Amino acid sequence: MASFTVDILVPVWNRPVETRTCLVSLVESAPEARLVLIDNGSDRETERLLEEFAERLGDRALLIRNDTTRGFVPAVNRGLSRAEAPFVVIVRNTTVVAPGWLEPLVELATARPEAGLVIPLLAQETGTPRRGRVKPAATVTEISHGSFAAMLIRRSLFERMGGFDEELDGDLWCLRDYSRRALAGGCLTLAAEGVPVVFRDEVLLGSPARRQELVGASAARVEARWGREASFLVYFPADADPEVVRTRFGVLLRAARMGHRVTVAIGCKLRRAVSAAGLGSLHRSIVVEELPRFFVPSALRRVAERYAAEGSDPVCVAGIDGIDLPGGMSFRPFAWFEGEVGASEEVLYRRDGEGNPVTAPADCVTVMLSEAARQGDEREEVAQ
Repeated sequence: MASFTVDILVPVWNRPVETRTCLVSLVESAPEARLVLIDNGSDRETERLLEEFAERLGDRALLIRNDTTRGFVPAVNRGLSRAEAPFVVIVRNTTVVAPGWLEPLVELATARPEAGLVIPLLAQETGTPRRGRVKPAATVTEISHGSFAAMLIRRSLFERMGGFDEELDGDLWCLRDYSRRALAGGCLTLAAEGVPVVFRDEVLLGSPARRQELVGASAARVEARWGREASFLVYFPADADPEVVRTRFGVLLRAARMGHRVTVAIGCKLRRAVSAAGLGSLHRSIVVEELPRFFVPSALRRVAERYAAEGSDPVCVAGIDGIDLPGGMSFRPFAWFEGEVGASEEVLYRRDGEGNPVTAPADCVTVMLSEAARQGDEREEVAQ
């Protein structure tokens, strides 16, 4: 049997037209990869289509059949259990790829041993053809979770950590959970820009009420495992030492890896230093906001109010302890923030003597946002 560097998993449940388009694009753009087709109890038309592709591709294809529809995530897990290549890529059957999309993922995973999951540049379908676009310069950044539209997984990660949680929603919370598990196992989730991979929004099955119930239960389960994802607004004064700021960004990155959203508010001169050091592109959950030279307090309040209006009321943190802070806002010291990050890592992401992750019980979880919000409420009561 031929040996492949990449196995591409395509779970399929009906939708023969979209499935054919997806498979044709994969065959044309990834001639060195093997296609692992998981027939998830499809109708006869789709079944014949998969048989046709498997027969024509020969050793380049493996057809796996489920007699009944078992759900998308169980189909993914079955495909992962049959994968043999060092890198496994999950692709939905409604996704369309173009030549050059796969190479950046494999190159990044090869160059970065800590990369457990790698996501391509994803472009939502708009009705305008995107295939054949010129490949832009590749950049790499960390992200909070992957995507089932297209995602590379290092097979050794799956062998250590197992598959996706089939009890979760099969979408956002399932993906967040897996990236947190990967982080506990010492692996990162990275995005490699390159040739766009076009995806289509999935049609959600079942009643809206049942779906909402599942999403709510999934959110509660993931938060019990990994803590609540919080939002922080970190302020650095214009005269802050760039080297100190660089060091503090290391702490911000650790928080972002755990799913927290961090907005860094800094002045123009400091922003240039941050950009030159590449700190602004460490993680997509770290956003740098440039403050004006004058009226800093009002600018900070506007940033905080904007995020609060979006449903993520941020906890304000002073980037440099002991500095004069803008009036009218309450800031937590950076020492507190760093301590909470370290405590969460110890409780949620610690590993045993053999390097295996040790998941903490739910009642031991440190949730920074809840604690900060409680203290904020206490301060407001005192002020009143």
